Amino acid sequence: MNQKLFSEFKKSTDQDVWTQIHKDLNGLPYDSTLTWESSDGIKTQPFYDRINANRKKLVNSFPQQWKTSHTITVKKDITNSVHACKAGKKQGVEIIILRLSNSTLPIKELVDALEEIDLTFYVIFEFIPPVELLIKLKLKNWLFLFDPITQLAQTGNWLLNQATDLEAWSLLVNLEKSTSYIYIDNRVHQNAGATIPQQLSYALSQSVDYLSRINSSTEAVEVFFHLALGPNYFFEIAKIQALKTVFSAVLAVYDFKINYKVIAEPSERNLTLQDYNINMLRSTTAMMAGILGGADVLNNLPYDIAFNTPNEFGDRIAQNQLLILKKESFFDQVTNPAEGSYYIEQLTQEFAEYALTGFKEIESKKGFLSLLLVEEIQKQISKSAQKEQDLFDSGALVLVGINRFQDYDAPKTKSTRIDKTYNDKMLIEPIRGIRLSEKTEQHNGK
Repeated sequence: MNQKLFSEFKKSTDQDVWTQIHKDLNGLPYDSTLTWESSDGIKTQPFYDRINANRKKLVNSFPQQWKTSHTITVKKDITNSVHACKAGKKQGVEIIILRLSNSTLPIKELVDALEEIDLTFYVIFEFIPPVELLIKLKLKNWLFLFDPITQLAQTGNWLLNQATDLEAWSLLVNLEKSTSYIYIDNRVHQNAGATIPQQLSYALSQSVDYLSRINSSTEAVEVFFHLALGPNYFFEIAKIQALKTVFSAVLAVYDFKINYKVIAEPSERNLTLQDYNINMLRSTTAMMAGILGGADVLNNLPYDIAFNTPNEFGDRIAQNQLLILKKESFFDQVTNPAEGSYYIEQLTQEFAEYALTGFKEIESKKGFLSLLLVEEIQKQISKSAQKEQDLFDSGALVLVGINRFQDYDAPKTKSTRIDKTYNDKMLIEPIRGIRLSEKTEQHNGK
C-alpha cells in the first residue's frame, strides 16, 4: 500500500505548536495557566517535544508476562491461611506472598499443607528465619525472603540486634548456591508520604547496602523491589521505569550476575473510609500503572483493607480486579504500550536524574542504613509527608468523596482494623504509614 494516510493534514513543527498555545492563551500567563509543579519537583508542561537531544536512553525492560499475586499474613492458625491459598488458586492467583509474623509458627506443617498447591510462593519472614529448617525442606517454586533493614524502619527496633539480624539475612540469602535472593520492601516510604525521588533513592541505596554484603563466590543475585503505587497515574508508570533505568546503571560495578523484579501494589496512603467504594477505582488505576510501568508481579490490596481485618470477600474483590485487567481488558497482550509517550519518557528521565542525585548523596553519607540509624531518613520523609498533608488539608490535593465532591449519603464505616503497636523503648523513630484522610475522618467521627 503506497498511499500515504492523512496527507491532507499540514505537518506542524514544535514551534508551530508553541505559537498556537500562546495565541490561544490570549494574554494569560503561560506558567500559572498551563503548567504545575508536583511535590516531587517535576514541572509538568502542556505538551512535550517529539525530539529531545538531552533525553538519555531509558531502560524499558518488560516481563514476558506479568503475574498476579495475593498476600496472606500468617500469624498463628495456619488452617485459615491454607484455605485462603486454595481459594486464591481457584481465583487464578499465580503467586502467593506469605508474610510470616509469628516465630512460633509450625513452618514444616504449613509447608506440608501447601505443597500440593501448584503455585509459586514468596515467603517473607518478619522474624529471624529458621535457616537450618529451610535447608532441609528443599522446595521448588518457594522463595524465602527477609528484609531486616525495613523491619527496623517500620518498628524502630532490630528483631534482636544489628549483628544478629544481618547475619541471619546473610545465611538466608546464601541458602541456595546458584542464586541469592534479596528483598527490598520499599512500600513503607510511599505509605508514609515520601516523594517519588525519595522512594527511588532509598530503594537504590538499600539495595547497595545488601549487595555489598553478598558473598563474593555467589554466582547470581535476584533482587525483588516491592513498591507501593500512589494516585498519580503517569508518575507511577514513570517511577517504575526510572527505578529500572538507574538500577541497571548501578549493576555495572558488580562482578556477579544480577537480575531484578518489581512487585507493585496500591498505596494505602490515599485510601478512605468515607465513600470507601471509590478505593476500588484507586487500586485499579494503581494496578494499571504497575502493568504499564513494567512490574513483574501485581499484588492487589483487599477491597476493604482500609477498615477491615482480612476476609474472603475483600480478597476475592482484589483478585477479581486483576483478573478483569488480565482476562477481560487484555492488559497482558501488549508489551510496553506506553513506549513512545514523550510525556512518560520525560518523566522517567527526570525521576531517574533526581533518584541518581539522591542516591549519590545518601551513599556519600555511608548509605541508607547509616542515615536510618541517625533518623535522617525519617526527617526527610516527615518533611515531605507534612507538605503533602498541607496540600490535602487546603483542598489543593483532592481525594474524591473526602475534600471534594462529597456524597453525604455514600457508605460510611468505622475501622475494625487492629492498628500497629510500637514498643515503648525503640532504638530509632519508626517510619509510620498514615492515610491522608485520617485526620479529617477522625474530625468527622468516621
